[in-house]
Amino acid sequence: MDMDKAFWDRTWEAIAPERVSSYAAHLDTAEDAVVAFLRERKAKTVCDAGCGCGVYALKLARFGFAVSGFDIAEDAVLLTKKLLSENGFSARDFKRADVLATGYPSKRFDAVVARDVIDHMPIAQGMDAVRELLRIVRPGGCVVLTLDATDSEYESEPHETSVEGDYLFNGGKWNGMAFHPYSASEIKKLADGRTYRILPSNENGFIVALDAGE
Repeated sequence: MDMDKAFWDRTWEAIAPERVSSYAAHLDTAEDAVVAFLRERKAKTVCDAGCGCGVYALKLARFGFAVSGFDIAEDAVLLTKKLLSENGFSARDFKRADVLATGYPSKRFDAVVARDVIDHMPIAQGMDAVRELLRIVRPGGCVVLTLDATDSEYESEPHETSVEGDYLFNGGKWNGMAFHPYSASEIKKLADGRTYRILPSNENGFIVALDAGE
């Protein structure tokens, strides 16, 4: 994980706040599959796990959710706080934390959203991360994951593939990053016996909603 953390620290340190603001200005404001599902579940408090620069946290806030969040990279958290603040939303509930040890009390949120987070970890750590995210969700709550599919860019960048199917990038622009392209059968493994549902999506990959149970 140290190499992976160094990759994300390096990535977010290089992003200018003005670039994030410009990107957010063109953010699609329409309800997407994740927002629709959260509204269906009547979620109010939502944690954005691995919030990145905060663009999706901003979307959630605009739809009326009380949003908290964290990222492993301190610079990502700072970008998120700036973006939310300049758009009139509270940013005090964002912090630096690891998805494997979030530091939140159990049953803290109605829902957790982790967009392109679990697939950027080796599968064994991804399963541990899902357990941690489910821990911080109340009974009857949910965890929503987006999982990217592999593509020509993932395949062409220099990497090794572990016996578990993890891509470990060892050169090029993604040096130090991990990625796991999930299959439908591996999603079942990730759910680890919990009820889950795959939400409709127009993009490659999966949107998976896990039920926290009662």
